[in-house]
Amino acid sequence: MQNQQFNGISSSAVTPQINYRNILEQLVLTLAANAQQEQLAKQLGNNEQIQQLISAFNETNKVNQNNVAPQVQAPVQSPLELFNQEHPGFFEKSSREDVLKYIRNFDMDKDEISKIAKMIETLENSAVDSYLKQSVHDRTLNDENSAAKSKLTSYAQNASLDSNNNKVFTREEIGKMSGDEFVKNEKLIMEQVRQGLIK
Repeated sequence: MQNQQFNGISSSAVTPQINYRNILEQLVLTLAANAQQEQLAKQLGNNEQIQQLISAFNETNKVNQNNVAPQVQAPVQSPLELFNQEHPGFFEKSSREDVLKYIRNFDMDKDEISKIAKMIETLENSAVDSYLKQSVHDRTLNDENSAAKSKLTSYAQNASLDSNNNKVFTREEIGKMSGDEFVKNEKLIMEQVRQGLIK
C-alpha cells in the first residue's frame, strides 16, 4: 500500500511546478494514518524517497531565495512633503511660517493642507486689494484737499482791493446783501471767513 502511494507522489514530484511542501505534508498525513507515531519517525528517517524529496525541496528553496530580489520599500512621505512637491516653496514666505507651524500640530492630509493654502492665497489677495483701494481713496482725498486749499489761497490772493477791502462784514450785513452785492464781495467775505473775522 505504501509503495502505491509513493509511486503516485513520486511521479508528480518530477514535475518542476509542484510545491514540495504540499507533497511532504500529504506524505506525512498518509504515513500518520497508516502507522503509529514511533513507526512514522522510523520511516521518515529511513525512507529514501522522503530523503530525496526533502533534498529537492531544500534545493528549490535555495534557488527561489537567491532569485528573489530584495524588496525596497519607498520611504513613506508625509502629507506636507507631498504638498511641498506640488507647491514648492509655498510656506517659505515669512508671512506663512506661523501657519506652517500651526498645521504641523495636526494630522492633516494633503487635501486639507491644499484647502488651507487656498485660504491663505485668498486672504493675501484680499488684503492687497483692500490696500490698493484704500491707497486710491487716500490719494483722491489728498487731491481734493489740495484743490480746496488752492481755491481758498486763490480767493485770498485775488481779493479785490475795492472800497470794502478794509471793512469787516458781519453776519447780519451778509444776510441783508442782494445776490449781486454778495457776488461782488464774495472774495473778501471768503477771506474774512478764512481768517475768522466774521462774527
